[in-house]
Amino acid sequence: MLRPGRTVLALVLVVALAVPASALEVQIREIKVDAMVHAAFNIRDLLPDRFRKVLDDNGTLHLRMQVELWESRPVWDRLVYPAVIRVVRITRDQPPPEPMPVDVEIGKSDRIIATGRYYLHVIATIGTLAERDADTVGDAVFGRESEANGLGSLGRLVVRTALQINDYLQSVSAEAKSRRMTGTDLRKTTP
Repeated sequence: MLRPGRTVLALVLVVALAVPASALEVQIREIKVDAMVHAAFNIRDLLPDRFRKVLDDNGTLHLRMQVELWESRPVWDRLVYPAVIRVVRITRDQPPPEPMPVDVEIGKSDRIIATGRYYLHVIATIGTLAERDADTVGDAVFGRESEANGLGSLGRLVVRTALQINDYLQSVSAEAKSRRMTGTDLRKTTP
């Protein structure tokens, strides 16, 4: 039989796990093909509560967007163009609009075959980079870089890497895929 304290703890854990970890959302608006292939999408709920505090404390967030056009094939899909990656710095002084519209040019349309089937895949990740904090902690523990010996430099590298990995793991991601369309449909419609 469970004790009341354990029951409450179990209930709190269930509720905490049931709440979504992020509200970040990617919504694909259109894929347009003329001489070039263009993708347009919106990023909604860009600033989860835990990242608003970073901006309030005059910190910086980084939004990384990866946009890919894939050809849908029977055995395995093929990436039509190398992934287009964009990174945007977000500060308290330059807050993003809600929703944040993004337009990306992917590549020339000569790779789009009329009978091929294609879809757009977008991944958005927002997080912090702790470079300044990592340097401050490294200086405090191992001395300044100009004063450090070989062992101090190694320690500084380890601390900087550990802090940056920790902040990277605190990022939030979202992704979306468009519906599959033929090359002919891509040239005349949007998803």
